[in-house]
Amino acid sequence: MDDLLVIGGGSAGITFAKFGASLGAKITIVEANKLGGDCTWTGCVPSKSLIHAAKIAHTAATAARYGIAAQPSIDFAAVMGYVRSVQEQIYQHDDAPEVLRKAGARVIEGRARFYDDQTVEVNGELLRAKHFCIATGSHPKIPAIAGLAEAGYLTNEDLFLVDELPKRILVLGGGPIGCELGQALLRLGAEVSLIQQGSRLLPKDDHAMGAALAQALKAEGLQIYLNTKTLKVEVNAGAKQVTIQTANNEPQTLVVDAILVAAGRTPNLHNLGLDAAGILYDPERRIHVDQYLRTSNPRVFACGDVIGRYQFTHVAAQEAGAVLRNALFPGQSAMKYELVPWATFTDPEVGHVGLNEDQARAKYGSSLRVYELPWSANDRARTEDATQGFTKILAVGRKEQIVGVHIIGQGAGDMINAAVLAMGTGVSASKLGGLINVYPTRSQGLKMTAQRSFTRWLEKPWLQRALRWYFR
Repeated sequence: MDDLLVIGGGSAGITFAKFGASLGAKITIVEANKLGGDCTWTGCVPSKSLIHAAKIAHTAATAARYGIAAQPSIDFAAVMGYVRSVQEQIYQHDDAPEVLRKAGARVIEGRARFYDDQTVEVNGELLRAKHFCIATGSHPKIPAIAGLAEAGYLTNEDLFLVDELPKRILVLGGGPIGCELGQALLRLGAEVSLIQQGSRLLPKDDHAMGAALAQALKAEGLQIYLNTKTLKVEVNAGAKQVTIQTANNEPQTLVVDAILVAAGRTPNLHNLGLDAAGILYDPERRIHVDQYLRTSNPRVFACGDVIGRYQFTHVAAQEAGAVLRNALFPGQSAMKYELVPWATFTDPEVGHVGLNEDQARAKYGSSLRVYELPWSANDRARTEDATQGFTKILAVGRKEQIVGVHIIGQGAGDMINAAVLAMGTGVSASKLGGLINVYPTRSQGLKMTAQRSFTRWLEKPWLQRALRWYFR
């Protein structure tokens, strides 16, 4: 009997296969489609590969300001060929069945469904295990818009199968996926408009990040509509006519060739037999789990997108580690979410960890201190002509405990990891500001921002008077 049978071969499932089997546990992974999941085939890997190609095109197109004459000729089919080659490389190295089998896991290709509270059925065979974990991921949420289904649309699940770039694209959704792909497609030659129902882009990030990103995207030519509803879609002469209601309640029609839906995600819960297993869930939202990631069935755990918490590859992998701990060994260890970082890989990038400013003010009130530094103050940013953005550190109390860090700028996704380390080890803002950093680097901007925690004292009138007296 298996120690753990996992339904789903995405980032969580692969973590189970590699690390669980390395411990000597008997692990089985059941995958209905292709191992690697959303990250490899429709999410992180293809989108970042596309973004990389688009950035090269943008760099070439804007090279004249550096004294370099270049005008890129973009072969979109070749770009997508590059994207797929990266997917295949990562799949063969990390995700393929033979890789997981070599690690010691059993891999079954098929669709798993709970037969009862301690049995699953796969390809007509009944399988039992000491414990199970559901890690089936999620799929794009499609908004209820009149005529959308009839007109046709793209999502991240089929965009990377396209070899011809639509001339005019409308993106529905101003979250990370919509912003990343919208900018990439714009840089590759499409005319792109983006509709966001809310008042800002990246609504889960610090409020200043969305505003700064919107400014950067607009400067490149991306048309952004905030506080806007999509009313209906019609097809006329091969084009899609999209009727929208803007912030001033006036109807407007956009004519586009393709619609990219990036309006959130829904967990994959269909046809899993959850009722037969006694597992509580909300059909459109999540499987219910406790702090140990255990479902209402004590034999069954769940992690990743299906539990509706943080829909990121790195979180799913971390949750898989927690499930391994709790399913295979005595005792229980709660999953901790206090320091979950994330990044949006636009240009400039956006990095986030901890509380945003609104949350921190609500929790800490007047004890909150906000330290900001524009990227124009960073010499490396100046040398690379990448001065868009700023760094924000939120600290509280006399000890200057860091409770949130938010960065918008080139390489912010990498820089935010240093903030995670600082917060996780209890490094104060003043301590962070006193560390030696390599010059010139972008990450030095984090140190320079933290230095505001003690340079602010130099602005105190009483200290200025004392210093003038001392150096008289």
